Amino acid sequence: MVATKMESRIVTINRAATPKPKRKRLNQAGRPTASELEKRKLRVMEVATQLFVERGYAATSLVDIARGAGVATRTLYQHFGDKEAIFRDVIFARDAEAALQPPKVQSGDTLYDALMAMATYAYTITYREQSIGLMRLMIAESNRFPDFMQSVARTIFANFRSNIERVLEGLAKAGLIPDENHARSAELFSDLVLGSHPIMTYTNWDSSPPERADIEERLELFIMGRFGTKCAKTARTRQVK
Repeated sequence: MVATKMESRIVTINRAATPKPKRKRLNQAGRPTASELEKRKLRVMEVATQLFVERGYAATSLVDIARGAGVATRTLYQHFGDKEAIFRDVIFARDAEAALQPPKVQSGDTLYDALMAMATYAYTITYREQSIGLMRLMIAESNRFPDFMQSVARTIFANFRSNIERVLEGLAKAGLIPDENHARSAELFSDLVLGSHPIMTYTNWDSSPPERADIEERLELFIMGRFGTKCAKTARTRQVK
């Protein structure tokens, strides 16, 4: 009986003396991993974009963005800056998101085919949800950030016209149109084909895309007016080799 008590006491002492194993900490510094940080940034941008588009700049606060993204307000300051910095990031991000791969001149294309693909590309950009949201937000906040909005708008339209210009250069190289001022042709093309559709869409006056017959008529006017009768006659038959 005494031995049993002694053995029990020894076991108790040994247990007390044995150090408990330390639990492994997944992140000992308490900092998020690169993957976690990237997901967090994407979530912040999603929430900020939604709030800015729905409420506008003035009615959106950092607290609202932080709460919606599930992060602390100080986290926004650390990784994004103040509200204006986040707003600028949203505009730039949506500009990039709205970008589409423009069509390229391919073997077998006619002049009409290539320009119709370009017109389809133009209308697709105009009526994409992210494009509409971006432009409406820019219009709404243009008085608050005039220089910034002007710079972004110029970049957007310059990129769009450059894409048209490259298509026209490809058509000239293939001998389907004259090799002349393609920058001017791209400007005329965008003005004639798009017309008032973008501004009517962005101001919510009309959100209906044009009918194909309307697009065809605009293309025929552009070909005839810019390149003349000779190109117009072969616009649907002569192909890129």
